[in-house]
Amino acid sequence: MMPFDAKLLLRRSARALAGFVVSAVALWLTLRGRDLNAIWRAIIGADYTYLLPFTVIVVATYFARVVRWGILLEPTARVPFARLNAASAVGFMAVLILPFRLGELARPYLVADGVQLRVSGALSSIVVERVVDGLFTSLVLVSALLAVPPEANALRLVRAGGVAVFLGFSAVLGFLFLAYRNRELAVSLAHRLVAPLSPRLAARISGMMDAFIHGLRVIPSRKGVAAFFALTAFYWGMSGFAIHVLAQGFGFHLSAAATYAVLGVLVVGVMVPAGPGMVGTTQAAVVLGLSLFAPREAVDVRGNAFANVLWAAQFAIQVTLGLPFLWSRHLRSRGMLHVPAGAVTAELEAEEAKR
Repeated sequence: MMPFDAKLLLRRSARALAGFVVSAVALWLTLRGRDLNAIWRAIIGADYTYLLPFTVIVVATYFARVVRWGILLEPTARVPFARLNAASAVGFMAVLILPFRLGELARPYLVADGVQLRVSGALSSIVVERVVDGLFTSLVLVSALLAVPPEANALRLVRAGGVAVFLGFSAVLGFLFLAYRNRELAVSLAHRLVAPLSPRLAARISGMMDAFIHGLRVIPSRKGVAAFFALTAFYWGMSGFAIHVLAQGFGFHLSAAATYAVLGVLVVGVMVPAGPGMVGTTQAAVVLGLSLFAPREAVDVRGNAFANVLWAAQFAIQVTLGLPFLWSRHLRSRGMLHVPAGAVTAELEAEEAKR
């Protein structure tokens, strides 16, 4: 039995509370002054024949992500599809269930075997995956916004958000390139940035950074790179198409520009740390994206109805995909809820100590 850790419990409780607060504020801003009865009637009266093709598309994008992740891991280890699938299903579900996107750490922990594939290598692949996705979607968002009427409300805010995300991920990509080419310089830079605040923390972070960079061998062959970017285009292209399909059930016939603007705003919106399920931030982002193209009265009722059904459908699909694998024999840990607190950090430190 693990000893009781009051500080750990306090940190977890504070994190969960902060997530709930963010979600509650986002939902309040989205629904403030709206006719809740009208929104509920719009939910009940929607055309749910579009839900089946939406589900098929979402499941197809899920498998595209699984295969794409395997391509990133190939330079380190060839992971069997069964283990990739189990870790992905549980990991993606963890992102939805755990607050502040802490579930992002579940995949690298669950897929690593400690021999061929260490946590550092798996974590490096996740970072590269997230950076590429961030750059791709921010470019799509900025491009789609060119079709938005200049007088549209919040256009400047959304455009600034897209540019900020693109610049942020570009900076991360630059650091990853530096780390890949000059490991010692990257570790030294991380230490110097943190040392003025806490020498002890700087030593810990630089050690984990060294272990992380050691696992940064995620550049596949040319064929693998081509397949990775093809799957990235497929994944995000079909993710936008899924939004386009389901929106028709609520009377929104979105153009390609409107569809991918909504997708881009949604991706940026859910980057904001929130409560479990990314509830609140998801709805707020979808409503904001729709407001760039659709009349306010339509967005206030049918837009809110669509945002909530989209959130609920995505949540249900991912949980349904993940639940059967919680205790899969293909995972090193019996489910995400049994992953010890700080496991990824501890293993990075352990890997650094071995070298």
